[in-house]
Amino acid sequence: MEPPPVGTLVLGVGSLLRGDDAAGVLAVQRLQARPDLPPGVTVIDGGTAGLGLIPLLPGYRRVVLVDAVPMGLAPGAIWRFTWAEARLIPHDRALSLHQTDLTDALVLADALGMLPPEVVIFGVQPGHLDWDRPLSQAVERALPELIEALLNELRSEESNGAENPCD
Repeated sequence: MEPPPVGTLVLGVGSLLRGDDAAGVLAVQRLQARPDLPPGVTVIDGGTAGLGLIPLLPGYRRVVLVDAVPMGLAPGAIWRFTWAEARLIPHDRALSLHQTDLTDALVLADALGMLPPEVVIFGVQPGHLDWDRPLSQAVERALPELIEALLNELRSEESNGAENPCD
């Protein structure tokens, strides 16, 4: 009999080489440096691992993904949604800039019974995805708000998805 899942995994994904695609990775790097992380929280830079993320998921009660997500909003906008909500997005719309990798990883993890009971995604609307360019000013300005939203999420024991802490 396996022990019940515990703790929270915060997983930032993206590429540091593609402008605003770095938002998730930079957010978790900054979060790792915070001395006020709640106990039971593990923070990992998942980079562009795609299906390689699956072995990281089992054993956690909750996973919080952070990534650049094209949502048709103003650059730097932050939106929180759950995996259940993301599965309702038509396949012609991207869940992430890593649509194939991240979505396939979550679908496969779910099918294999390796997906934590709770999956929350924090998406950041990118402004540009140019190679070898820094973050846009809008996404850079949004990072402190994103870190605070993540910390609020991590401090919350009851995440029901009905509210969006990023409004």
